[in-house]
Amino acid sequence: MTSLRIGLDGDALRAPLSGVGHYIFNLCRELDTLMPEAIFTAYSRLPATAILLPSSRWKLRSEPVVAFRRLPSFVWLKTRCRAMSASDRVDVFWAGRTLHPRLNGGVRTVCSVHDLNHLVVPETMQFQSRWSSRLWFRGDVLSADCVLANSHGTAERIRKMVGAEVSDVVLPGVTSRFQRSLSASETEIPENLRRLGLTLPYLLSVATPEPRKNLDAVLSAFIDLKRDGKLSNHQLVLAGPTGWKNRALTGKLNKARAHGLVLAGYVPDKLMPILYAAADALVFPSFYEGFGMPVLEARACGTRVVTTDIPELREAGDEYVTYVQPTLEGVKAGILRAIDLPKPPPAAGRTWTEAARILARALREGREVPESTTCA
Repeated sequence: MTSLRIGLDGDALRAPLSGVGHYIFNLCRELDTLMPEAIFTAYSRLPATAILLPSSRWKLRSEPVVAFRRLPSFVWLKTRCRAMSASDRVDVFWAGRTLHPRLNGGVRTVCSVHDLNHLVVPETMQFQSRWSSRLWFRGDVLSADCVLANSHGTAERIRKMVGAEVSDVVLPGVTSRFQRSLSASETEIPENLRRLGLTLPYLLSVATPEPRKNLDAVLSAFIDLKRDGKLSNHQLVLAGPTGWKNRALTGKLNKARAHGLVLAGYVPDKLMPILYAAADALVFPSFYEGFGMPVLEARACGTRVVTTDIPELREAGDEYVTYVQPTLEGVKAGILRAIDLPKPPPAAGRTWTEAARILARALREGREVPESTTCA
Protein backbone atom coordinates (compact mmCIF):
# COMPACT_ATOMS: atom_id res chain seq x y z
CA MET A 1 0.00 0.00 0.00
CA THR A 2 1.41 3.39 -1.00
CA SER A 3 1.92 5.78 1.89
CA LEU A 4 0.07 9.07 1.92
CA ARG A 5 2.33 11.90 3.12
CA ILE A 6 0.26 14.45 5.01
CA GLY A 7 1.67 17.74 6.25
CA LEU A 8 -0.09 20.05 8.67
CA ASP A 9 0.29 23.37 10.44
CA GLY A 10 1.94 22.30 13.69
CA ASP A 11 1.58 25.66 15.43
CA ALA A 12 -2.09 24.72 15.95
CA LEU A 13 -0.85 22.08 18.42
CA ARG A 14 0.95 24.54 20.66
CA ALA A 15 0.53 23.72 24.37
CA PRO A 16 -1.60 24.59 26.23
CA LEU A 17 -4.10 23.93 23.48
CA SER A 18 -6.48 26.70 22.42
CA GLY A 19 -10.06 25.97 21.36
CA VAL A 20 -8.90 25.44 17.77
CA GLY A 21 -5.95 23.46 19.13
CA HIS A 22 -8.28 21.05 20.94
CA TYR A 23 -10.28 20.62 17.74
CA ILE A 24 -7.14 19.82 15.70
CA PHE A 25 -5.60 17.58 18.38
CA ASN A 26 -8.72 15.43 18.84
CA LEU A 27 -9.08 14.96 15.10
CA CYS A 28 -5.39 14.03 14.83
CA ARG A 29 -5.77 11.44 17.55
CA GLU A 30 -8.62 9.78 15.65
CA LEU A 31 -6.73 9.92 12.34
CA ASP A 32 -4.09 7.71 13.96
CA THR A 33 -6.52 4.78 13.78
CA LEU A 34 -8.46 5.78 10.70
CA MET A 35 -5.44 6.32 8.43
CA PRO A 36 -2.79 3.65 9.06
CA GLU A 37 -1.38 4.26 5.58
CA ALA A 38 -0.57 7.92 6.30
CA ILE A 39 2.72 9.51 7.28
CA PHE A 40 1.90 12.60 9.33
CA THR A 41 4.34 15.51 9.64
CA ALA A 42 3.59 18.61 11.68
CA TYR A 43 5.55 21.74 10.71
CA SER A 44 6.18 24.35 13.37
CA ARG A 45 8.45 27.30 14.06
CA LEU A 46 8.38 26.19 17.73
CA PRO A 47 10.62 23.61 19.44
CA ALA A 48 9.39 20.10 20.23
CA THR A 49 8.81 20.97 23.90
CA ALA A 50 6.10 23.46 22.88
CA ILE A 51 4.11 21.12 20.60
CA LEU A 52 1.63 18.44 21.67
CA LEU A 53 1.54 15.51 19.23
CA PRO A 54 -1.15 12.81 19.46
CA SER A 55 1.22 9.84 19.25
CA SER A 56 4.75 8.72 18.41
CA ARG A 57 3.61 8.08 14.81
CA TRP A 58 3.58 11.80 14.17
CA LYS A 59 6.76 13.50 13.06
CA LEU A 60 7.58 17.08 14.00
CA ARG A 61 9.67 19.32 11.76
CA SER A 62 10.66 22.26 13.94
CA GLU A 63 12.35 25.42 12.72
CA PRO A 64 16.11 24.73 13.14
CA VAL A 65 17.18 28.40 12.92
CA VAL A 66 16.51 30.17 16.22
CA ALA A 67 16.14 33.58 14.56
CA PHE A 68 13.34 32.30 12.30
CA ARG A 69 11.37 31.04 15.31
CA ARG A 70 10.63 34.68 16.10
CA LEU A 71 8.75 35.18 12.83
CA PRO A 72 4.99 35.70 13.18
CA SER A 73 3.27 32.33 12.93
CA PHE A 74 1.59 32.81 9.56
CA VAL A 75 4.62 34.53 7.99
CA TRP A 76 6.63 31.45 8.95
CA LEU A 77 3.90 29.24 7.48
CA LYS A 78 4.03 31.09 4.15
CA THR A 79 7.83 30.97 3.89
CA ARG A 80 9.76 28.42 5.91
CA CYS A 81 6.93 25.89 6.19
CA ARG A 82 6.37 26.15 2.45
CA ALA A 83 10.01 25.29 1.77
CA MET A 84 10.11 22.42 4.27
CA SER A 85 6.84 20.89 3.01
CA ALA A 86 8.03 21.09 -0.59
CA SER A 87 11.33 19.46 0.37
CA ASP A 88 9.48 16.60 2.07
CA ARG A 89 7.24 16.20 -1.00
CA VAL A 90 4.01 15.98 0.93
CA ASP A 91 0.97 14.73 -0.97
CA VAL A 92 -1.62 16.67 1.03
CA PHE A 93 -1.40 19.69 3.31
CA TRP A 94 -4.04 20.05 6.00
CA ALA A 95 -4.47 23.73 6.89
CA GLY A 96 -5.99 23.27 10.32
CA ARG A 97 -5.98 27.03 10.99
CA THR A 98 -7.28 27.89 7.49
CA LEU A 99 -4.19 29.67 6.10
CA HIS A 100 -1.77 27.49 4.15
CA PRO A 101 1.56 27.68 2.26
CA ARG A 102 -0.03 27.36 -1.22
CA LEU A 103 2.16 24.47 -2.31
CA ASN A 104 2.66 23.72 -5.99
CA GLY A 105 3.44 20.50 -7.82
CA GLY A 106 0.08 18.79 -7.47
CA VAL A 107 -0.05 18.99 -3.66
CA ARG A 108 -3.68 19.00 -2.51
CA THR A 109 -4.74 21.41 0.23
CA VAL A 110 -7.53 20.66 2.69
CA CYS A 111 -8.54 23.83 4.50
CA SER A 112 -10.48 23.87 7.81
CA VAL A 113 -12.36 27.10 8.57
CA HIS A 114 -13.35 27.76 12.18
CA ASP A 115 -14.76 31.28 12.03
CA LEU A 116 -14.82 34.53 10.08
CA ASN A 117 -13.77 36.83 12.91
CA HIS A 118 -11.95 39.24 10.59
CA LEU A 119 -15.18 39.84 8.66
CA VAL A 120 -17.74 39.66 11.47
CA VAL A 121 -15.93 41.13 14.51
CA PRO A 122 -12.53 42.41 13.29
CA GLU A 123 -12.26 44.96 16.12
CA THR A 124 -11.97 42.13 18.66
CA MET A 125 -8.89 40.55 17.09
CA GLN A 126 -5.20 40.89 17.88
CA PHE A 127 -3.21 42.91 15.33
CA GLN A 128 -1.24 40.02 13.77
CA SER A 129 -4.24 37.71 13.49
CA ARG A 130 -6.42 40.41 11.95
CA TRP A 131 -3.90 41.41 9.32
CA SER A 132 -2.93 37.83 8.50
CA SER A 133 -6.58 37.12 7.79
CA ARG A 134 -7.01 40.28 5.74
CA LEU A 135 -3.95 39.46 3.65
CA TRP A 136 -4.49 35.75 3.04
CA PHE A 137 -7.80 34.33 4.29
CA ARG A 138 -9.90 34.85 1.16
CA GLY A 139 -7.18 33.78 -1.27
CA ASP A 140 -6.24 30.70 0.76
CA VAL A 141 -9.84 29.53 1.09
CA LEU A 142 -10.55 30.08 -2.62
CA SER A 143 -7.35 28.31 -3.69
CA ALA A 144 -7.82 25.26 -1.46
CA ASP A 145 -8.81 21.98 -3.11
CA CYS A 146 -11.20 21.16 -0.27
CA VAL A 147 -12.82 23.53 2.24
CA LEU A 148 -14.22 22.11 5.48
CA ALA A 149 -16.22 24.14 8.01
CA ASN A 150 -16.66 23.41 11.70
CA SER A 151 -20.40 24.22 11.66
CA HIS A 152 -23.22 24.70 9.18
CA GLY A 153 -23.42 28.33 10.28
CA THR A 154 -19.76 28.86 9.42
CA ALA A 155 -20.28 27.08 6.09
CA GLU A 156 -23.11 29.44 5.21
CA ARG A 157 -21.01 32.50 6.09
CA ILE A 158 -18.16 31.19 3.91
CA ARG A 159 -20.51 30.87 0.96
CA LYS A 160 -22.06 34.30 1.45
CA MET A 161 -19.07 36.36 2.65
CA VAL A 162 -16.18 34.70 0.79
CA GLY A 163 -17.91 33.15 -2.21
CA ALA A 164 -16.24 29.78 -1.72
CA GLU A 165 -17.77 26.32 -1.95
CA VAL A 166 -17.70 24.23 1.23
CA SER A 167 -17.06 20.53 0.64
CA ASP A 168 -18.29 19.30 4.02
CA VAL A 169 -18.93 20.20 7.66
CA VAL A 170 -16.78 18.60 10.38
CA LEU A 171 -18.71 19.24 13.58
CA PRO A 172 -16.70 19.02 16.82
CA GLY A 173 -17.15 16.06 19.10
CA VAL A 174 -16.71 15.59 22.82
CA THR A 175 -14.28 13.22 24.48
CA SER A 176 -15.42 10.41 26.76
CA ARG A 177 -14.56 12.36 29.92
CA PHE A 178 -17.41 14.78 29.14
CA GLN A 179 -19.88 12.06 28.15
CA ARG A 180 -19.94 9.90 31.27
CA SER A 181 -22.23 10.68 34.19
CA LEU A 182 -20.42 11.89 37.29
CA SER A 183 -21.34 10.58 40.72
CA ALA A 184 -22.23 12.97 43.52
CA SER A 185 -18.77 12.59 45.07
CA GLU A 186 -17.12 13.35 41.73
CA THR A 187 -18.92 16.70 41.47
CA GLU A 188 -17.37 17.89 44.73
CA ILE A 189 -14.93 20.74 44.20
CA PRO A 190 -11.35 19.37 43.93
CA GLU A 191 -8.80 20.70 46.40
CA ASN A 192 -6.80 22.60 43.78
CA LEU A 193 -9.95 24.53 42.80
CA ARG A 194 -11.09 25.02 46.40
CA ARG A 195 -7.75 26.67 47.11
CA LEU A 196 -8.84 29.42 44.71
CA GLY A 197 -11.83 30.07 46.95
CA LEU A 198 -14.37 28.25 44.78
CA THR A 199 -17.50 27.06 46.61
CA LEU A 200 -21.03 25.96 45.66
CA PRO A 201 -23.26 27.31 44.18
CA TYR A 202 -21.60 29.12 41.28
CA LEU A 203 -22.14 30.37 37.75
CA LEU A 204 -19.40 29.52 35.27
CA SER A 205 -17.94 31.39 32.32
CA VAL A 206 -15.34 29.61 30.16
CA ALA A 207 -13.67 32.07 27.82
CA THR A 208 -10.44 33.80 26.90
CA PRO A 209 -10.84 37.39 28.19
CA GLU A 210 -11.11 39.27 24.90
CA PRO A 211 -13.82 41.57 23.51
CA ARG A 212 -15.65 38.97 21.41
CA LYS A 213 -16.50 36.92 24.50
CA ASN A 214 -18.61 39.76 25.99
CA LEU A 215 -17.35 39.25 29.54
CA ASP A 216 -18.32 42.82 30.40
CA ALA A 217 -21.97 41.79 30.12
CA VAL A 218 -21.32 38.67 32.22
CA LEU A 219 -19.65 40.67 35.00
CA SER A 220 -22.23 43.48 34.90
CA ALA A 221 -25.12 41.01 35.01
CA PHE A 222 -23.56 39.18 37.96
CA ILE A 223 -22.95 42.41 39.91
CA ASP A 224 -26.47 43.72 39.26
CA LEU A 225 -28.14 40.44 40.24
CA LYS A 226 -26.06 40.21 43.42
CA ARG A 227 -26.92 43.78 44.38
CA ASP A 228 -30.60 43.04 43.79
CA GLY A 229 -30.42 39.97 46.03
CA LYS A 230 -31.31 37.59 43.21
CA LEU A 231 -28.06 35.62 43.38
CA SER A 232 -27.48 35.86 47.10
CA ASN A 233 -25.19 32.84 47.55
CA HIS A 234 -23.70 32.41 44.08
CA GLN A 235 -20.12 32.92 43.02
CA LEU A 236 -19.08 33.64 39.45
CA VAL A 237 -16.14 31.55 38.25
CA LEU A 238 -14.18 32.77 35.22
CA ALA A 239 -12.05 30.02 33.66
CA GLY A 240 -9.71 30.75 30.79
CA PRO A 241 -6.16 31.74 29.83
CA THR A 242 -4.80 35.26 29.49
CA GLY A 243 -6.53 37.24 26.76
CA TRP A 244 -6.14 40.57 24.95
CA LYS A 245 -7.77 43.99 24.59
CA ASN A 246 -9.23 43.57 28.06
CA ARG A 247 -7.85 46.52 30.03
CA ALA A 248 -11.32 47.99 30.32
CA LEU A 249 -12.38 44.87 32.24
CA THR A 250 -9.98 45.56 35.13
CA GLY A 251 -12.32 47.89 37.01
CA LYS A 252 -15.29 45.58 36.49
CA LEU A 253 -13.27 42.60 37.71
CA ASN A 254 -12.35 44.45 40.90
CA LYS A 255 -16.01 45.30 41.53
CA ALA A 256 -17.07 41.71 40.88
CA ARG A 257 -14.49 40.34 43.32
CA ALA A 258 -16.37 42.03 46.13
CA HIS A 259 -19.48 40.07 45.13
CA GLY A 260 -17.87 36.62 44.86
CA LEU A 261 -15.91 36.52 41.61
CA VAL A 262 -13.31 33.73 41.38
CA LEU A 263 -10.64 34.03 38.69
CA ALA A 264 -9.70 30.40 38.05
CA GLY A 265 -7.39 31.13 35.10
CA TYR A 266 -6.40 28.19 32.91
CA VAL A 267 -8.08 25.01 34.22
CA PRO A 268 -6.50 21.66 33.20
CA ASP A 269 -8.58 19.58 30.79
CA LYS A 270 -9.09 16.76 33.29
CA LEU A 271 -10.89 19.12 35.68
CA MET A 272 -13.23 20.71 33.15
CA PRO A 273 -16.00 18.05 33.34
CA ILE A 274 -16.21 18.55 37.12
CA LEU A 275 -16.17 22.33 36.74
CA TYR A 276 -19.04 22.17 34.23
CA ALA A 277 -21.08 19.52 36.09
CA ALA A 278 -21.00 21.32 39.45
CA ALA A 279 -21.98 24.71 37.99
CA ASP A 280 -25.53 26.02 38.28
CA ALA A 281 -25.16 27.33 34.72
CA LEU A 282 -22.59 28.14 32.07
CA VAL A 283 -22.95 31.78 30.98
CA PHE A 284 -21.56 32.25 27.46
CA PRO A 285 -23.03 35.35 25.74
CA SER A 286 -20.35 35.68 23.07
CA PHE A 287 -20.96 38.21 20.30
CA TYR A 288 -19.86 35.67 17.69
CA GLU A 289 -18.53 32.10 17.55
CA GLY A 290 -17.69 29.76 14.72
CA PHE A 291 -19.16 26.98 16.85
CA GLY A 292 -18.89 27.28 20.66
CA MET A 293 -17.15 24.31 22.30
CA PRO A 294 -17.95 25.32 25.92
CA VAL A 295 -21.67 25.09 25.12
CA LEU A 296 -21.29 21.59 23.66
CA GLU A 297 -19.11 20.39 26.55
CA ALA A 298 -21.33 21.89 29.26
CA ARG A 299 -24.42 20.25 27.81
CA ALA A 300 -22.61 16.90 27.59
CA CYS A 301 -22.08 17.27 31.36
CA GLY A 302 -25.77 18.00 31.96
CA THR A 303 -25.22 21.67 32.77
CA ARG A 304 -27.68 24.51 32.20
CA VAL A 305 -26.41 26.97 29.58
CA VAL A 306 -27.13 30.62 28.82
CA THR A 307 -25.76 31.63 25.43
CA THR A 308 -26.27 33.97 22.48
CA ASP A 309 -29.00 33.28 19.98
CA ILE A 310 -26.98 32.85 16.77
CA PRO A 311 -27.02 29.85 14.40
CA GLU A 312 -23.52 28.63 15.30
CA LEU A 313 -24.29 28.49 19.03
CA ARG A 314 -27.63 26.81 18.42
CA GLU A 315 -25.67 24.05 16.66
CA ALA A 316 -23.51 23.65 19.75
CA GLY A 317 -26.53 23.64 22.06
CA ASP A 318 -29.91 21.92 22.18
CA GLU A 319 -33.48 22.48 23.31
CA TYR A 320 -32.43 22.75 26.98
CA VAL A 321 -30.23 25.81 26.38
CA THR A 322 -31.47 29.30 27.26
CA TYR A 323 -30.77 31.50 24.21
CA VAL A 324 -30.53 35.27 24.74
CA GLN A 325 -29.52 38.52 23.12
CA PRO A 326 -25.95 39.44 24.20
CA THR A 327 -27.06 42.57 26.06
CA LEU A 328 -26.89 43.25 29.79
CA GLU A 329 -30.65 42.83 30.20
CA GLY A 330 -30.67 39.76 27.98
CA VAL A 331 -27.92 38.08 30.02
CA LYS A 332 -29.54 38.95 33.36
CA ALA A 333 -32.91 37.59 32.28
CA GLY A 334 -31.26 34.48 30.82
CA ILE A 335 -29.39 33.70 34.05
CA LEU A 336 -32.53 34.01 36.17
CA ARG A 337 -34.54 31.91 33.73
CA ALA A 338 -31.89 29.19 33.50
CA ILE A 339 -31.23 28.69 37.21
CA ASP A 340 -34.98 28.45 37.82
CA LEU A 341 -35.25 25.49 35.44
CA PRO A 342 -34.76 21.83 36.48
CA LYS A 343 -31.29 20.48 35.85
CA PRO A 344 -31.38 19.11 32.27
CA PRO A 345 -30.21 15.64 31.22
CA PRO A 346 -26.75 15.35 29.67
CA ALA A 347 -26.78 15.84 25.90
CA ALA A 348 -25.76 12.91 23.73
CA GLY A 349 -22.52 14.31 22.35
CA ARG A 350 -21.07 13.42 18.99
CA THR A 351 -17.80 11.51 18.94
CA TRP A 352 -14.56 12.77 17.43
CA THR A 353 -14.43 9.55 15.40
CA GLU A 354 -17.47 10.67 13.41
CA ALA A 355 -15.80 13.99 12.68
CA ALA A 356 -12.45 12.45 11.80
CA ARG A 357 -14.02 10.09 9.26
CA ILE A 358 -15.14 13.11 7.23
CA LEU A 359 -11.67 14.65 7.46
CA ALA A 360 -9.98 11.36 6.51
CA ARG A 361 -12.17 11.09 3.43
CA ALA A 362 -11.17 14.61 2.39
CA LEU A 363 -7.46 13.91 2.93
CA ARG A 364 -7.65 10.73 0.87
CA GLU A 365 -9.71 12.13 -1.98
CA GLY A 366 -8.53 10.81 -5.33
CA ARG A 367 -6.61 7.87 -3.87
CA GLU A 368 -7.66 4.23 -3.83
CA VAL A 369 -7.78 3.01 -0.22
CA PRO A 370 -8.82 -0.48 0.93
CA GLU A 371 -12.14 -0.45 2.81
CA SER A 372 -10.52 -2.02 5.88
CA THR A 373 -8.52 1.13 6.56
CA THR A 374 -11.57 3.37 6.87
CA CYS A 375 -13.07 1.91 10.04
CA ALA A 376 -12.04 2.57 13.58
